[in-house]
Amino acid sequence: MSINLIYTQLKKTQTAVARLNEDGSHSILVNLNKPLDAQRVSVLHELGHIKHDDFHSEKHINLIERIAHDRELDEDIDEEFFYHVVNSKDV
Repeated sequence: MSINLIYTQLKKTQTAVARLNEDGSHSILVNLNKPLDAQRVSVLHELGHIKHDDFHSEKHINLIERIAHDRELDEDIDEEFFYHVVNSKDV
């Protein structure tokens, strides 16, 4: 599985957002305006969604998020990462 980390501007309320791509890979959009420690915690949170296949869950999004926040952050992820920085002028 491939996971793209894309650092870009997001809404002020968002630190990271995960997306399932058409090719089956995932992208995690990370708000480059947030502190590094907040980015790291949010990326781990989004990785939890990917690891637990939350994108195919039939549960309500609020329940999925509650479960995700109750999980311990798992730093032992053995996925392939691609790193991209997107300048806000380019989008």
